[in-house]
Amino acid sequence: MAISADRFDAQFVHFRDSLRRASTTGLEFRSFQQGLAAQWEDYKPRLRERALSLLDPMHWREDGIGRGDILNSVIASIEIEGGNDRNNLVRWANRFGHANRSHYALLDARLDSDHRFAFEKLFFDFYLDCSDDGPVFERLCTLAGRRYDLLAYLFFLKDMNRFMPIATRTFDEAFGLLGIDLVTTGQCSWENYTWYNNILSDIQSALHERAGLSDARLIDAHSFCWMLIRVDKEILSRPASSAGTSRARSNAGTIYDARRIWIYEMANAIEQTVHNSNGQVVERVVKNKELRMTRSELENLLLALMIKQENRCALTGIPFHFLRDPTCDKELLPSPDRIDSNGHYETSNLQVVCRFVNSWKSDSDNEEFRRLLALVRASGDDDAG
Repeated sequence: MAISADRFDAQFVHFRDSLRRASTTGLEFRSFQQGLAAQWEDYKPRLRERALSLLDPMHWREDGIGRGDILNSVIASIEIEGGNDRNNLVRWANRFGHANRSHYALLDARLDSDHRFAFEKLFFDFYLDCSDDGPVFERLCTLAGRRYDLLAYLFFLKDMNRFMPIATRTFDEAFGLLGIDLVTTGQCSWENYTWYNNILSDIQSALHERAGLSDARLIDAHSFCWMLIRVDKEILSRPASSAGTSRARSNAGTIYDARRIWIYEMANAIEQTVHNSNGQVVERVVKNKELRMTRSELENLLLALMIKQENRCALTGIPFHFLRDPTCDKELLPSPDRIDSNGHYETSNLQVVCRFVNSWKSDSDNEEFRRLLALVRASGDDDAG
């Protein structure tokens, strides 16, 4: 799957500039083994080494399959906490109930001799190179469920030169920015995972050839995608008092970054609106609204609209303000609006307007609202004359 050179170059420039703004030193990005990139992402190889020491497959014995020791070592290699290398590559913590833990099937197998034996036989063959990767992946899907983060992590432990961890939503966003047509959310399969790793390999090559990073590893391609999405969100989450410490807050790059961040916020708002508008009865019946595209497609559409509209309101032409601007007027923040208020959130029915315009327009017809705006403008012109 070819990566667009232009898209990669543009996103790499943004990645590099975002890291500089997020850094307390303001130093330019040089390598994934230095600076803020290393501070944020170098834990992954260390985490893997710690996990492998807990896994310790070279001390497994075939006649011990089914006793529970192999299963316990796999679980230990997942449930790593404490220090700076807590395992955040798998959703293993019991935060939202046992069934929502990605490795719950492994925990349950401790009390089920048949499942315990099945898991341990599979792990024994897999980590001691006695079986093919594809069938193991699909067999794990059967035994553990299609828990993409868990399966990708177990493959990452086996070979970090070929297999990477995954956080589907974040990587779908990153691939969308890079113009890559691959969706991983809800698509856990060996074929999908193979495509995912191949794409990261292509990104690694682009880091070598287009960004001049000859030392970039596959894990660095993974970090590039992750940070491409997460750096802006980290900046957004900073307290207002820390926002002024960066020396590049009021230039054109800041507006570009603020736009990207606000696109993320608008997409969140749309998803929340859709979630809350399934026709339930409160004091009135809420109109049913559907989001007829993926999250990645939505963010790409919002970006395209902002570019087309030149960062101006679609109905008034007023320039948008962004929260990063110290003179920000919150009524001039961008707001997603359905052109036909009775329609759904889809490509042909979305525009971006100022927040106050969205509030004033409410459920009005788009053309009717334009007519009323024209009357206001005409009245203003008459008064001025």
